[in-house]
Amino acid sequence: MDLTIKNGTVVTASEIMAADIGVKDGKIAAIAARIDGGAETIDAAGKYVFPAGVEIHTHLDGILHGMRTVDDWYVSSVGAAFGGTATIVDFPMPAKDQSLQGIVDEFTGRATGKSIADFAFTPIINRFTEDIYQEIPVLIDNGIPSFKLFMYYDWTVPDYELARLMDTITSHGGIVSVHCENAGTIDYLADKAMAAGHTGPQWHAPTRPLSTEIEASSRVIHVAEELNASVLIVHISAGPVVDLIARARARGVNVYGEAMPHYLCLDDSVYDRPGYEGMKGVCTPPLRPRENQKALWAGLRSGALSTIGCDHCAFPYKDKIRLFETRGKRIDMIPHGAPGIETRIPLLFSEGVNRGRISVTKFVEVSATNPAKLVGLYPQKGTLAIGSDADIMILDPEKEVTITQEGLHSNTDFTPYEGWQVKGYPVTTISRGTVLVRDCQLEAEAGHGQFLKRKRFEVF
Repeated sequence: MDLTIKNGTVVTASEIMAADIGVKDGKIAAIAARIDGGAETIDAAGKYVFPAGVEIHTHLDGILHGMRTVDDWYVSSVGAAFGGTATIVDFPMPAKDQSLQGIVDEFTGRATGKSIADFAFTPIINRFTEDIYQEIPVLIDNGIPSFKLFMYYDWTVPDYELARLMDTITSHGGIVSVHCENAGTIDYLADKAMAAGHTGPQWHAPTRPLSTEIEASSRVIHVAEELNASVLIVHISAGPVVDLIARARARGVNVYGEAMPHYLCLDDSVYDRPGYEGMKGVCTPPLRPRENQKALWAGLRSGALSTIGCDHCAFPYKDKIRLFETRGKRIDMIPHGAPGIETRIPLLFSEGVNRGRISVTKFVEVSATNPAKLVGLYPQKGTLAIGSDADIMILDPEKEVTITQEGLHSNTDFTPYEGWQVKGYPVTTISRGTVLVRDCQLEAEAGHGQFLKRKRFEVF
């Protein structure tokens, strides 16, 4: 063996066992009660041995809302590795008239030589021309089976194109991720609020109410049901959407839901903080009243919500303020997004497993196994099994950390979880048998990460 991990508690989405893991040529070669020998040994006594996290919702080194996020692929992947994640699937946004393959090629170039995590892409479809429809089957054939649509922003998908794209992508073996908000209602409410002089961050949530997310999600679910399409509703913040998904899945609709730590842990009281502090919580959909969190945690337990992403979108706080001030002090000029790639797994373990909200196997399922399934990477990624990539996270359940921006690895200037106390933290992260982070110290060099071709989506 090239590497042996001994004495840990090995956990997958379905099993918990005391076992050693043997790694050879970047793959898991053995899982047994005892494995002796190996060129290198890591003692995981008293710790969990998990599949490394698979993150399928980020906006890295990209143009959004007229500005570029500040974390490039090296910085982002280092943060991911310190947070227990070894695979990143990003949402790149094509430029005007740029092809889907063109943006994938561009972002592959940005990540190659920088990322220490393996990487892939879910391209955003932001125009609805015939050449885009012709590209989709080719991309799926070439290992890119996932695509993203928005029901808000300047690239809102019209209903006709929503149906056609869902049908086209699914019929060729892909899956569609959809940002669900009712654009017309939000624009009207924002215009009404600003006309009355209501412009600060405390008006972000009232102008994007629960109803806008519920309506758009319902629309997507019904279109998917009609077309037998496969769809992932991303960043769910509204408790009632969980029930919509649960009932649809019971009817046989291939709809999946994504939770996020900021909706599970934070609430709309953030927007009431003095001055511009509320801007640190400006994301879309907005943070919701606390009572929604109970439904989101229940959705993870029940399987109505299949995965947890971070929506890492690293706009600095100072730039949120600057753009708001220089663009007319409009609600819609506050850049949407916050960092989170490094805190996703610690928060999920501490707030989920430690508080009894989810089991340790469910933790693996939603942080690694299901994300890998949703983007065509399972069982190469997302599990601990013979022949799978040796992507492994060792987590110390007793390690206590106070989250601070200073202690994280990001170029942005804030974390929405400043001062948050967590118990249970990744200490070692391994990618294809190579140690990225060992005992909370960086070991990997820039460029370890590889571009991943993926298989077609399979319903689960």
